[in-house]
Amino acid sequence: MTQPTDAPGFDALKQQLDTLLAQAHANMPPPPEAIGCLTDLRRMHHRTPWHALLVQRDIGGGKTATADLLAGLQAQPQATALTVSGLNQAALEALCANARRLTAIHFWKCPRLEDLSPLQDMPQLEYVAFYWNQRATRLWDFRKTPSLRGLCFEDFSRLGKLDDLACATSLAELDFGNAIHAKFQPETLEPLSSLTSLQSLCFNAKSIRDGRIQALGSLVALTEFATSKRLFNAEQLAWLRARLPQVKSDVLAPFTRLKQTLTIKGRKLDVIVNGKGKPLLSSDVDAAKLARHVAEFDAMVRRFTDDPSLEPKAMA
Repeated sequence: MTQPTDAPGFDALKQQLDTLLAQAHANMPPPPEAIGCLTDLRRMHHRTPWHALLVQRDIGGGKTATADLLAGLQAQPQATALTVSGLNQAALEALCANARRLTAIHFWKCPRLEDLSPLQDMPQLEYVAFYWNQRATRLWDFRKTPSLRGLCFEDFSRLGKLDDLACATSLAELDFGNAIHAKFQPETLEPLSSLTSLQSLCFNAKSIRDGRIQALGSLVALTEFATSKRLFNAEQLAWLRARLPQVKSDVLAPFTRLKQTLTIKGRKLDVIVNGKGKPLLSSDVDAAKLARHVAEFDAMVRRFTDDPSLEPKAMA
């Protein structure tokens, strides 16, 4: 039963909530003055002269009608970036045909989009982000968007192949995989091997079906890398560290120190040994065991560095 608004304590609770919201808003970083990376696009929650915000309040993204979409863009003729929710296929096609001034688009909760190929009519695009899609089974022909520098796609429930990414050679940033739903299992990472301009790579997957990491060894421009510390085995991580010594990544290390100590069965654990099947440890109690893991990892890195022809075994 809905509690009446004049119930005892309601005003005080509402005031506390308003205060918390105000504090959260005050602590948010100021919006960027332009989209210079994927992070800028994904944290744009403000309407500005150059950023159109057409997001519905509905928790599922709602529905943004084609007429409302075009009217909203027409009301902001200087907008070069857009955050939008609730588009259907017809609205996407209208957007791509009528808003070619846009260089950055965040499709936030547009689960009904089935065909993303209309984006091929927007060669000026530089940054594109998607959160949540239930119908698309592929991306698009990236040869038609040669200016694209950043791409994010999260929680695509029907996307199992990354083949289209093989042509996304202009990308400097790529972020994909699971956000809320831990179901993403691409067949292989091989299409990524051609992305030799890629500088930042982040992906979250339940598994890689062929179990191989070797495609990532071709990413010679990569400087930042993030993924689950349990997705590959320690030998694979050591191999990639040997191939990409310049990369900044806590995954390509023997262990990671946890930000918060975990207590499991009375033991305080503050270190995770990187690699599938590796344990959580206490840096104090398990110091000797941790040192052995570090020595083993370092030895594997040296072995792969000394003999570049060696390859790690794929995940089973």
